[in-house]
Amino acid sequence: ASFNVVFSLAFASSAAAMFFVLRRFTSWIVAAFVGGLLYGFCPYMIGQGEGHIFLILAPLPPIMFLLFHEILVRQSSRWWVVGALLGIVMIVQIGWSAEVLACILLVAAIGVVVLALARRHLIGERLPYAAKALALAVVVLALPAAWFALVFRTGPEHIAGAVHSVKALSGLSSDLAGLIVPSVNQHFSFGLSRTGSSFVSLTSTSRVLQADAAENGSYVGIPILLLLVLGIIRFRREALLRFVVVMAALSLVLSMGSRLHVWGHRTPIRLPFVVLTHLPFLKSEVAARYCLFMWLFIAIAVAVILDRARNARPPRKMAHGRPGWVARFAYWPLPLFLVLTVLGIVSLVPGWPYNIAQVNTPPALEKPIVVDNIAGGTLLTYPLARNTHNLPMVWQSIDSFEYRIPAGEASVADGHAGATEAAFTTCWQIGTPEYAPPATFISGARADFVTWKVRAVVIPLYNSIDPMCAVRFVQSVLGRPPVIEREAAVWTNVAVGRR
Repeated sequence: ASFNVVFSLAFASSAAAMFFVLRRFTSWIVAAFVGGLLYGFCPYMIGQGEGHIFLILAPLPPIMFLLFHEILVRQSSRWWVVGALLGIVMIVQIGWSAEVLACILLVAAIGVVVLALARRHLIGERLPYAAKALALAVVVLALPAAWFALVFRTGPEHIAGAVHSVKALSGLSSDLAGLIVPSVNQHFSFGLSRTGSSFVSLTSTSRVLQADAAENGSYVGIPILLLLVLGIIRFRREALLRFVVVMAALSLVLSMGSRLHVWGHRTPIRLPFVVLTHLPFLKSEVAARYCLFMWLFIAIAVAVILDRARNARPPRKMAHGRPGWVARFAYWPLPLFLVLTVLGIVSLVPGWPYNIAQVNTPPALEKPIVVDNIAGGTLLTYPLARNTHNLPMVWQSIDSFEYRIPAGEASVADGHAGATEAAFTTCWQIGTPEYAPPATFISGARADFVTWKVRAVVIPLYNSIDPMCAVRFVQSVLGRPPVIEREAAVWTNVAVGRR
């Protein structure tokens, strides 16, 4: 229930935050609504919603954009108020995701450079206010950030070095063709979903490329791209529009990773992201996740274009008679822009139905069959809990965490993929009734049971792949058969390694 609530709020709050931020820059509520819709439900959000809730909880980037705009451009509020607010927002963001905060600060630094180059003559005037506000934000952030860093570096089960190698993450980058080729994340794929999905891939430990739809968020579609091109031509004197379009393009370049990819082909052209792969705290970044900021700036650009188009009015008569369609567009482009906006939103409709499923809880895990006999120890389930098999973690949460489970999705110093996991994995992957894991796994599995302090084993006999293979293996490890209770093979009072 908690996950479902936060998951729903992640989309709604991100869209709402962008909507209210855009009210600062637009006078037309429809334009702000469209911008919020594009940001909150863009392909990046739909893709990351497949499993990365910390990446779709994204209401803070638009708020930080508003605060940076106030600090660097507008400067109408008291500097200490804006600086303190920015520091507090960054504290919340580092609690949600340190990775996203690192990306925000990098994009903000690039934005400062772009703004300084465009407004060189205003640097001396704006610098004192900006310096004081940013310095205060850093002071507010410093102590909480130091605590987070201490936990990251020295806390229990902390990880030394990169979580993933640079080579493994090299395929998780946007393809230039991905801007116009939809993936499985879109409902209208025009038969190109397999091609678009293959553009972003993860390199497995066996060096096999596996398409990763969750990281594929670069699809913009031809209507939105055409809207941006025509909008920047028509309103090229709008400073905010020029800035966000440039930032959207730079964010896209960052999302492309170290090498330019075009239609699935890796070109020899090096991109700026290659620098990040050599920096200590940034080399594990996933390049494709910079699409979040590409969409942030696209949403702002679309809202500004629609708002400015609404305020433009064509003259009733030209010097030489009635205005032609070219002149009408030059003075009143709103109808065309609205058509492109509607087509763009339709092209971005998420694939439906979304990746949801009903949780299946084996009756044997319902109280008091197992929990009362486990004495706060560890429950072993089949399959082991991993990111591809998350049901054991769901069962654990339903039972109020009254027992521990081996493995899990967290990245820790010692993942311990031992003999038990190897045996269960072969049972799950082979899936034939006559198969049994090799006897060489038995001694290693007994060591696993001691390490994990296993007190009970539950193997559901339904909604599973070849559970009897796992039953035979655990029976060999424990030297006794299970009790069949409520559609599951159950061992209680397991005492491997205990006297």
